[in-house]
Amino acid sequence: MKLYKSREHPDRWIGEDEHGNLMVWSTEPGGWAKRTAWTGGKRQLEEVSPALARGTRWPGGGRARKPRSATGEPSTHRLTLRATGDEMETWERRADDEGKPLSTWGRDTLNAEVTRPRGKSKP
Repeated sequence: MKLYKSREHPDRWIGEDEHGNLMVWSTEPGGWAKRTAWTGGKRQLEEVSPALARGTRWPGGGRARKPRSATGEPSTHRLTLRATGDEMETWERRADDEGKPLSTWGRDTLNAEVTRPRGKSKP
């Protein structure tokens, strides 16, 4: 099954159903449930990795989580933090409470921190 994206519809996937018909659906989780027939042309569509539609319940996307990158390639950037055993246990509990892998929880927490408004610093 092939998957396509369109510049005119960046929040939609266009892909084949099990019969080879082109369908369009939301990139949101579970979007396949609200699919409709694609009535546009095929020439302007760009074929992309079927893995990108994971999580939308499209049958061609598999069952794993949707990759974070637009290309489906894993990130090449790594970060190492030194932490005490107590810190690690606390972070892991918090990540589990939020239903996230530790790396995702850590990334989300760091991103939230850098976007938080800062108070005025003292000279």
